Amino acid sequence: MEHHLNISKAAKLVGIGRRQIQQEIKAGNLDVFEGDVSVSSLQEFYPQLKLDNEKELDRVERIQNNAVYKVQMDSLPSERVLAEQLNRMQVKLLEAEQRVSEYEGLLMESKHRLEIMQKDCDRKQKQTLAAFIGWMTAQYRQYHG
Repeated sequence: MEHHLNISKAAKLVGIGRRQIQQEIKAGNLDVFEGDVSVSSLQEFYPQLKLDNEKELDRVERIQNNAVYKVQMDSLPSERVLAEQLNRMQVKLLEAEQRVSEYEGLLMESKHRLEIMQKDCDRKQKQTLAAFIGWMTAQYRQYHG
């Protein structure tokens, strides 16, 4: 993970003023992310910079990682909210399953009535109805296995 420091810390680390760091940022000599200066760009532009305190950078990285994790954990809904959402989804699922069942019943009743009607038709009408019933049945099987 790329290490970043705020402008004040970067200036102290290099041994110059904040204004000089800001000028180098404006000149494009230092990389910045969300207002913080990249440590690698500091090292490139100020080769005399010695990072004696790697432990401090590791500590900063751990704090940043924990903050990201904490924000993610804080943004999760509570168990009560999740339970309510799950309950609403279960109700919607049951309603949808009921509607599907009703539509299947309607489809099967339509097929049955068409087959009854087919008995009183002439040859050409019987063929047309048979083709339609066959198509309807194939569509149903395609979507309902």
